[in-house]
Amino acid sequence: MNRNSRMIRIAAAGGLLLALGLLAACAAEPPATKAEPGAVVDPGTADPTAPVETPTVRITIPAGGAKVPAGTVTVAVETTGLEFVMPGGTNVAGQGHVHFSLDGGPIVMSVEKEAELKDVAPGTHTLVAELVQNDTESFSPPIEQEIEFVVE
Repeated sequence: MNRNSRMIRIAAAGGLLLALGLLAACAAEPPATKAEPGAVVDPGTADPTAPVETPTVRITIPAGGAKVPAGTVTVAVETTGLEFVMPGGTNVAGQGHVHFSLDGGPIVMSVEKEAELKDVAPGTHTLVAELVQNDTESFSPPIEQEIEFVVE
């Protein structure tokens, strides 16, 4: 074997190793990117299978069974797993707001965890607090809590 043929074989082997290395690098999946709810992420790098925390809601004011004075009633919730934002646009996982409803009446939408219900008459009332997505659609299944309280 002469020197030129040995050099050709070495060059061919090196080229083959380089090609295999490039092929392996191209076939490797990029690392998954996880983001906090509400974070802006390049869709090309986001992991669509990354779990999003299921939101929760709990009415804190008034407490179930509480007695409150007639007139304006303050209502409040504690939540987890949901960034409160103004409604609108396409659904973004982990973003939304709360809908309060008294006795099945009109919805009071709030991007805060507290709202005021005006002119509440004496009697027993049912309050529902439902978390909804930023596009105003209910979660499936709905995320809500219902309590009864008394206005004196």
